[in-house]
Amino acid sequence: MPRSALRRFFRHGMFPQLMVFEAVARLGSVTRAAEELHLAQPTVSTQLKKLAQALDATLFEQQGRGLVLTPAGRELQEVCAELFGVLERAESRLAALRGTQPEVLRIAAAPAARQSAARLLAAFCSRYPGVQASLHVAEHAQLVERMHRAEDDVYLMALDGEAPDGARYRQWSLAHASGRQLTPLAQQFVREVLLDGLGLDANNSQAGVNRESHATVERRP
Repeated sequence: MPRSALRRFFRHGMFPQLMVFEAVARLGSVTRAAEELHLAQPTVSTQLKKLAQALDATLFEQQGRGLVLTPAGRELQEVCAELFGVLERAESRLAALRGTQPEVLRIAAAPAARQSAARLLAAFCSRYPGVQASLHVAEHAQLVERMHRAEDDVYLMALDGEAPDGARYRQWSLAHASGRQLTPLAQQFVREVLLDGLGLDANNSQAGVNRESHATVERRP
């Protein structure tokens, strides 16, 4: 890309806007993104509007009470994941040179598990403020590719089902790349999700482990 094509990114102060966009795209809500980023809702809305104008693209569409990504928005979400991943790796390398390697937890999730994955990460990070965490959302085929490349620590899948008593439930399957040992931080995350029901409704959840994968089960209303 010609350097001149990058000027608008600096001229419009686009990086903070991309951070706001990534949070809204991941959470599907301006309100929840504002809470996560500790910003006022009008500020988040303004940043999204400026970003869309700078890119000359429609990034979201209203669907019910939430927002859904347009094709342009999905492309930008992938770009954000790549960009933030590069910056996270740069920070890790610089931290290693400083001798202060940060603890990083990398989670990847299917779209159906996006909001639950974000909730689990938020609950975990609130317990351990020094932890850095990233969430990558992708379709199943892309998650399999990422797993083969061992790009993430834990992968969160979702499967809806119906119990014999007719109750609806959702099973969360936690997986990791074969041949790659879980980091102590990832082990702690999995353990707290399974044993403590981290981030789940304690009155409406069950947790357990089966022979094929780590899993938690959340009852659906």
